[in-house]
Order: sequence, then structure tokens, then C-alpha cells
Amino acid sequence: MFTKSIAIIDDDPDLLNIFGEALKMSGYNVSSFTDPLLAYDHVKENPNKYSLLIIDDKMPNISGLFMGTKLLEINPKLNVIILSDFANLKCNYKFNILKKRVSISKLIDAVNESISKSISYDDKLYNPL
Repeated sequence: MFTKSIAIIDDDPDLLNIFGEALKMSGYNVSSFTDPLLAYDHVKENPNKYSLLIIDDKMPNISGLFMGTKLLEINPKLNVIILSDFANLKCNYKFNILKKRVSISKLIDAVNESISKSISYDDKLYNPL
């Protein structure tokens, strides 16, 4: 299941481009989405294509936490990083939470760590990086 494919979902095209390019330069296959509903449908239709989702928590029409939770119900082996403006964001799933203004090096470290471990649906623990 573990490929080096990542989906980044963020309504900010500039941030999406910066993160996408940095991850591509680190050897990852990256799909980028500015439309959260389109991204949700794509990942739902291709549940085993990605080993990691990086999702902005605050987007139009859907929250990143809600999207990540629903996609984990479809594929419990997905790894999810939520980008949030809230340092103390809590949830019922084992998501990695990164502050939205994360540095590229910290993002790459978090991605490398997330890719290297498996997160299961039964593992309901908040795990900030």
C-alpha cells in the first residue's frame, strides 16, 4: 500500500504550489487540489492511490478534519496531516497536526515520518508533531 504518492488539498494555490514543489524535489509523487470537494471525490474513488493526505483544515464547503475523518472511514491505512491555524486542535483520530505556517523542512520531516508509519482506524489518538 505504501507508495510515495501524496495528495495535498488546500484552497491557497500559492501554498499548494510551494509545498507541492518541495515534496516533488524530495522524491514524492504529488497531486494538488484547490477544490476540496473535487479532491474528496478523487481520493474516495481512488482510496489506495495515496499513502498520505495533507489537508488544510479551513476550506470552503468542508473542513479538513471532516474530510480526513470521512476518507479514513474509506481507507483506514491512510496517513493524514492536517494543516491548521490552531495550535491546540484536537480530534478523535490519529492525525498529525501541523501549524499552517509550517516551514518546508518541518513539513518534509513530518511527511517522511508519516510515510514511514502506518496509522490504523482503531488507533484513535491525537498525535501532534
